[in-house]
Amino acid sequence: MEVHHHSHKPKKWKEYITEFIMLFFAVFSGFLAESYLDYRTERHKEHDYLVSLVSDLKIDSADISIKEVNMNEVIDYGSKLSDTIYKDKWMEKYTDSVYIWSENVFDTEVILQYADGTIDQLKNAGGFRLIKSMEISEKIKDYIKGQSRIKGQEEAVNHTFDLLLSMRNNLMYIRMFDYTGNVLNGKSNVTLKIEKLNAIKEKTGSMFLTNNQTEFIKYSNTASNYTGQLFVYRAMALSQKEKATELIKLIESKDHQ
Repeated sequence: MEVHHHSHKPKKWKEYITEFIMLFFAVFSGFLAESYLDYRTERHKEHDYLVSLVSDLKIDSADISIKEVNMNEVIDYGSKLSDTIYKDKWMEKYTDSVYIWSENVFDTEVILQYADGTIDQLKNAGGFRLIKSMEISEKIKDYIKGQSRIKGQEEAVNHTFDLLLSMRNNLMYIRMFDYTGNVLNGKSNVTLKIEKLNAIKEKTGSMFLTNNQTEFIKYSNTASNYTGQLFVYRAMALSQKEKATELIKLIESKDHQ
């Protein structure tokens, strides 16, 4: 039986080059398509991050605006309290004021609440690599640094607040007030129940737990320390608010380019 062998005509070198070029462009086109898809995905993620960050910054700014008003009032109350206790015979003239100013200091919320969700994602999920604008990235990092400094000062404010509260509890009767107003803003209107204090004075001879002037001077000094720390805390908060405003404007301007 005769076997027939089919011969194949060898390809010319130009055909090999043509096939190589076609294969190269097919692979390269797929690479470009995948790269573009990754690019568009990252740009969408970047956009989502920045939109979320703007929302958080606006929340922070609104909270600072509210707390700034509260801080101003507490600084005023604390200064009046401290100055009054240094006056002669203040217990005879300013007992009700000292009670009310003290209560307002403790009853007014001044500590900032942070909308940290987006910043935490940027730090922990590698989101910073998606921020294409170096200017935006640097301002975000500066905002984070400012927030860290504020939290450091916040620890000092809270520590002195706790100390002042402890001292007050050893000097004054506490359940002597009625409260009204918008507590959602972190403060309320305080009214002293003077009749209750008068009744206590009739029984004990004093409207205070002690008449030791040295203890009240210590209380006054601590109140002065508290208002001083709060003064710095307020300045740092206002600076952070300016940073938030600048960052919002920058992000929104880049978004419309």
